Amino acid sequence: MSGKRQAVDFEKIVKQMEREKLTAAKWPTIVGGECAEADLISWLSKLDLSGMDVRIWEFTDRCIIDNNGSPAAANRLERARLFGRDGDLDIRRDGKDFLWRYVGKVEYAPESDYELAWPGTLEEPVYCRVRTALLWGERKEGQAQWFDDRTAGADLSYPVAKSPARVQVRYVDYTQAGRTLAVWLLGLEAYDG
Repeated sequence: MSGKRQAVDFEKIVKQMEREKLTAAKWPTIVGGECAEADLISWLSKLDLSGMDVRIWEFTDRCIIDNNGSPAAANRLERARLFGRDGDLDIRRDGKDFLWRYVGKVEYAPESDYELAWPGTLEEPVYCRVRTALLWGERKEGQAQWFDDRTAGADLSYPVAKSPARVQVRYVDYTQAGRTLAVWLLGLEAYDG
């Protein structure tokens, strides 16, 4: 092995964990429910989605990543993910119905069938970490979109302000005892790595 290793700074790790400890007052609203395929488009039109400006629509024949409105019909829709500063709405097909889950601000939450209450205790605190993950594709000079050999058939068109070489997603990870409780995707941004 070449080079010197740095010693683990346990004090720094403990301080970071204390900063990331979440209180019940800062717990996001986490709700979910069901929606019939025939009702999905009208259900979406009743929600305030303005603060969930990244929209991923996965159909049986294509995937669209944009910041436009809802599709005209849901008959070929398999999954959808709408996210941003106000919340993260995940929709998945289950036969002729759709199951959905929302993580975010209470004022943007859809009416729900269930809610995940604050799980924290003194013995098992909840932690909130802001993280990033690099997305598929790299934009080379002169390319109109991002390209990756592993997703060669995908139209990798990410709605970001500038045209960086790489794109990352910023998200919040809510964990307890090392287990992920919920994830809230916040948005897409340029990767400057």
